[in-house]
Amino acid sequence: MSPWSALGVATAGLAHLENTPPLPCQDAVGVVASSRPVLAAADGAGSSPASDVGARTVVAAMLRLATTLESQLAWLLDGHDEPSPEALHEFAELLTRHAQGSLADRAAEQSRAVRDLRCTLLLALVGSERLLWLKVGDGEIVLERAVPSDTKEGEATELVPHLSTLGERGKGEFANQTLFVDERLAFEQAQYGCEPTKALTGVALMSDGAAEKLVSLNGEQVSGQLSHWFDDLRHGRLRQRDLVRSFYSESFCRGTSGDDRSIALAARDLLKGL
Repeated sequence: MSPWSALGVATAGLAHLENTPPLPCQDAVGVVASSRPVLAAADGAGSSPASDVGARTVVAAMLRLATTLESQLAWLLDGHDEPSPEALHEFAELLTRHAQGSLADRAAEQSRAVRDLRCTLLLALVGSERLLWLKVGDGEIVLERAVPSDTKEGEATELVPHLSTLGERGKGEFANQTLFVDERLAFEQAQYGCEPTKALTGVALMSDGAAEKLVSLNGEQVSGQLSHWFDDLRHGRLRQRDLVRSFYSESFCRGTSGDDRSIALAARDLLKGL
């Protein structure tokens, strides 16, 4: 039985629901909570008429690819020896090219331009020793680790959650632009890396609509709400409807753009991360 629990949800933003006619949710998420947790999230470009289809296509393609390449992932993420930068680069490029190819195939099926389906991509593949992440465009990848708390001399050390983000803010050349998975994406524009899984207790991928309330603009501050969700998830208390209610709550919607909101979560017990 996997020590990990996973959950994901994508909800249409108020700005989309209030449009005439209402716009579909252009976010998509997918999670696998097996022995190897896999999380994927995509945010369709608002200017692309079928980006909701593109987001769902890319998420499904990445989950399928992770299953297909299990032997390669075991070598990269479960072995004690750190993979070389060349091996990591090659695998991250393979992931990126697969996302582009899957989008191009779906566009051809629908007799559309790839631009009509373009979307961002966040991906996390979790192994016993390492986590591999990939980021194209905006959105956030957040890790939770169990770290010793500050205690007075003579007191027992306790573990507390610490939240941090991965990658740079995913903007394009200009402040109001972002990158997308499409035929023009160069692999050098994608961000990727490996992180040790020691003390890792939670992983979250979220679209920029969700990140508006959960991560500061510079990425240096992360809302403690994520740790509450991780804790509820690892103890079997979190349901999709809980996340949906949070995303539509007055406190979450106040002062935001009303964009679609999506999140993919994976969590394990604090002691299992040591």
